[in-house]
Amino acid sequence: MGYGIDSAEWPTGIEVPSPVKQLIERFYQLLDNSDPEIGYLLAGEIFADNGVAYFGATPFSGTEEIRNSRVNAWKVISMRKHEVLKVYLCDKNASDLLFTARVAMGLTNGRNVEGEFTGRLVIADPQTASPKLLLYQVWGDTSALVNALREG
Repeated sequence: MGYGIDSAEWPTGIEVPSPVKQLIERFYQLLDNSDPEIGYLLAGEIFADNGVAYFGATPFSGTEEIRNSRVNAWKVISMRKHEVLKVYLCDKNASDLLFTARVAMGLTNGRNVEGEFTGRLVIADPQTASPKLLLYQVWGDTSALVNALREG
């Protein structure tokens, strides 16, 4: 493991399978990469064909929408770094996870913001070598970002 999940606190008593942890790690590596082709990698490597990704309040459903979901992701952001803080299991097979995390962002106007958020990951085939995300949804206070964009 490494990027973004090293310091995370994982559940005790029920083991989250290594492929699920690797999926989460790879997911955040991709989200923090500004390459314009990242949407294709998210759609191919991370999400199931019928997956849904809520990036902010907007849902992107299925392969084609997820492929195109990152087109404007870096319009006002110059740097992004996610860090998972704590993971909670909602079931015994690790197919439904809640988590808390932190994100730090550098903005194109020179401002920097960071904050914590909460999210949910629903995972297809969590007990296999190749799990995929069925759902990614997050909730957080975006006022610091909105204010930093307004001030810049």
